[in-house]
Amino acid sequence: MSLREDLIYAPALLMDMSAGSVTLGVTFFASRLGASPLVIGAMASANTVLYVVFCQVFGKLSDRVERKRLPQIACLSLAVLYAIIPFCRQLYQLVVLFPLNGIGLAALWPALEAWIGERGDGRSLLKRVRMFNLSWTAGLMIGYFSGGYICDLNVVAPFYFSCALALCASAAITAQPGSARRAFRASADELVHGPDTGSAVNRQLTIRYLYVSWASIFFGWLTLGVLRYIFPKFIEQLGMAPSVAGVIMLCQVSAQFLMFFILGTTERWHYKFKYLLVFQILGSLGFLFIFLGESRIIWAFGFMIIGLNSGMAYFSSMYYSLSGHADLGGKSGWHESILHSGALMSTLAGGALANYVSLKSPYLFCAAALIVGLPVQFYILRRNAGKKELVT
Repeated sequence: MSLREDLIYAPALLMDMSAGSVTLGVTFFASRLGASPLVIGAMASANTVLYVVFCQVFGKLSDRVERKRLPQIACLSLAVLYAIIPFCRQLYQLVVLFPLNGIGLAALWPALEAWIGERGDGRSLLKRVRMFNLSWTAGLMIGYFSGGYICDLNVVAPFYFSCALALCASAAITAQPGSARRAFRASADELVHGPDTGSAVNRQLTIRYLYVSWASIFFGWLTLGVLRYIFPKFIEQLGMAPSVAGVIMLCQVSAQFLMFFILGTTERWHYKFKYLLVFQILGSLGFLFIFLGESRIIWAFGFMIIGLNSGMAYFSSMYYSLSGHADLGGKSGWHESILHSGALMSTLAGGALANYVSLKSPYLFCAAALIVGLPVQFYILRRNAGKKELVT
């Protein structure tokens, strides 16, 4: 394994450093321009709608072209966008420009994930997914932490920071020796055994857990949209510095990072619903801590518990999406579209609740949403499943 080949994980690190910084930056910049929580939620929702739609387009397109082309173009386009946004002087200008971020990210992530899934670099799929997830989560951790302090210096500085990161990510992609595609059209044997497990896995069971993990990540990201776009506004209205929001949000991402590391070292959680069940219940409790808590320590603890659930949901969804399928780009596109569909609903609902009820009401909504999602997942499992599968 050469350093040059390992550079494939660098864009995930750099672009989520950018995402963490931009997420905080756009919230505080919009507030400076006079945006209410509802407007911020609507702006984030427009960004997510474009992301959800174009993930399907670019995911399928990445199955037909060289994988690296779409991420290259995406990073360059995002660098230009982030360089332009600080020149907005009216709120409507930011409202028009920021959603274009969703199109750029849609060209990046499904293609990059499929590229990771098909690489023949000597690592198992489990290890490749772990490396990818650790990379983008580390980037998000750094982005949240640094983004808050950068906002303290200047409210538009995070966009210039993100522009530089996107240019570096494009350079890292360009340095790759091509996608080295395996022309991955899964054989009948791979579809039954899976490409990496080495043990017979019923194809129907694999598909069932793919759908269960998609349902889990939908409800998981239904709640994370509130944390990313509504919580900074909550912190601002309490009169706290942006760096406080960044540090507390870092707790969620740090716990998610730990979860990714653990899940990438063992296969014990494969095709066992009890792990998804337990962590979703814990995630619901985490939101109750935020709703009922009155101190930064309690909020940070709630964020950490939520991070464990988001780590379990995301790793499961990505692993099953890349395991033994012919259309890796298409499955990655669905993975990204589904999780951000949840984020879309949460930013709309969370923004409305924060605007018309209270700034804390979205967290009660999130706690309930995770519990409501469990019967949906049970239903998927029960379809043609025996009792033994449901309890293992």
